[in-house]
Amino acid sequence: MMKLRSILLATLASTPLFAGTVVITSVQDDSHSLQPLTALNGIPLAVGTQVRVGAFPGLSDDQVLDLAAQGLPQLTAVFVPFGIPCSIGQGVEGAAGGFEIAVKDSGAAPAWAGQTVSLLIQTAGGEFIVARFPGKIFELETATGLEPLLSLHLADAKVIVGNRQGSEKLATAVSPSVGSFSTWLAGFPSITDPALKFPNADADSDGRSNFLEYATGGDPASSNDPPPCWISTDPSGNLWVRFSRVPGLAAIDYRLESSGDLMTPWLETTGTVEPDPESANTMRMQLTTPISDSHFFRLNVESAP
Repeated sequence: MMKLRSILLATLASTPLFAGTVVITSVQDDSHSLQPLTALNGIPLAVGTQVRVGAFPGLSDDQVLDLAAQGLPQLTAVFVPFGIPCSIGQGVEGAAGGFEIAVKDSGAAPAWAGQTVSLLIQTAGGEFIVARFPGKIFELETATGLEPLLSLHLADAKVIVGNRQGSEKLATAVSPSVGSFSTWLAGFPSITDPALKFPNADADSDGRSNFLEYATGGDPASSNDPPPCWISTDPSGNLWVRFSRVPGLAAIDYRLESSGDLMTPWLETTGTVEPDPESANTMRMQLTTPISDSHFFRLNVESAP
């Protein structure tokens, strides 16, 4: 056994190991409806915005999020790039907000081998997107001698950091104000009962789960938080449903639902959800008239799988 292992190590040391090619696109097709990527201000990401393929070796999604909450420098310090950097506009004839890239790399036992394929998109202003492709790993040369090829679409990735507006819109974000749920909850030492530390528990008995408090910027140890979802009127008399969110937590799905009488099933509300120009921590959706006198809305938040 020891002799065989020595022979194997000698072979690896003398033969270049190719990781093959990773192809990633953000362009719409028949099965992916992702719209052009934008910055926080809603403007499509500028041509030349940096796009890097690589890995966060040995780190879970929660650990990546915790690092992102500490700041972009802490995140990039552990990111291991694969191949050379690419940029927005590549492969799409210089169009803003999109890319189609093919990245190739090689090396002897590199740090990204066997790690989850990740994507780091960074604007010149410091906003960024972190995405990972579950189940997709960097592979070394196969036994057949063929170079591995991975073809991926950004819409299939789990986005860890960024701002989502529904399932089709994705924007860059600044570092989120909180990290993973467990790290966030540890910041409330007054919650000592283990049974009250679960995401679906309600530690402060205010009718909102700990996870809802986490996703909307609430305090799980206080029952005096303002409501996370409300209806308001603008100066022109237009009705809006607004809800609180924590910018940057892209792995959380925020969904508005409505019911006419609290008895009929809650259905997802149709309409355009957009950032509230009055607050970076709020999203809004305009209500079309006429609307019944009795109509109820609620906010449903779920973690991406």
